[in-house]
Amino acid sequence: MKLIKKFLALCFLLFGIPFSAVMILEILNPKTASQDKKDAVAALTILTIPSTMIGGYLSWSLVQQNRKEKALLLQSEQKRLQLLFLELIEQNAGTITVLQLAKNAEISTQSSKQYLDDKAKELNASFEVNEDGNILYRFSS
Repeated sequence: MKLIKKFLALCFLLFGIPFSAVMILEILNPKTASQDKKDAVAALTILTIPSTMIGGYLSWSLVQQNRKEKALLLQSEQKRLQLLFLELIEQNAGTITVLQLAKNAEISTQSSKQYLDDKAKELNASFEVNEDGNILYRFSS
């Protein structure tokens, strides 16, 4: 469906925009005969402007659809990360490291650290350094 929408938007815009420009130039040309100007106005009104508007609307709706899909994907990823975070906290008696979350969630250590820092602020976590020098985030229940 998306491919059809893209194709139709492209067709409508490729027809509407150039022909609208030609019709406008025809209307504005002082050498154009009066009847030709009327015909150009009719063509502009009946064919090219509606075509351009339909193409624009289809393009706009595709952009909106992509935004919604990205938002849903982000929301789904946040839910997955939240569930994994809670699972790891439960399995590890309230402690978690950046590497544990990064490995289990298959995200970068930078993203993992940012997520844990945000959660630590939100849930008032404490921090400890283990014997390997890793920072443990301790979340109390």
